[in-house]
Amino acid sequence: MTKSPPVIELSWRDENYGSVCAVAAFRNYAGTLDWSHRTHQRFRGCLKRAGFAFHWGRCSYIATSGTREERQHALCDELARAGFQIDSGDVRAEA
Repeated sequence: MTKSPPVIELSWRDENYGSVCAVAAFRNYAGTLDWSHRTHQRFRGCLKRAGFAFHWGRCSYIATSGTREERQHALCDELARAGFQIDSGDVRAEA
């Protein structure tokens, strides 16, 4: 039996208001509750390498440096390399 890759949906957002200024931001609505501890670790590693961190006040993952396009592309690249299946929000297809 083949193990299916973890699935993620990236809902890109504009978080540039109030005290929050972001280059790129997204929320993840896919079923991450089913992920193993190791899969969550891989996901957090992808976020860190792509320049994203979780912002508790906005409940979003936010990157504050670089350009929007390069941060979005970097995250999609990192997730794909780590074996994640991006169901929506993959900006690499738009390039």
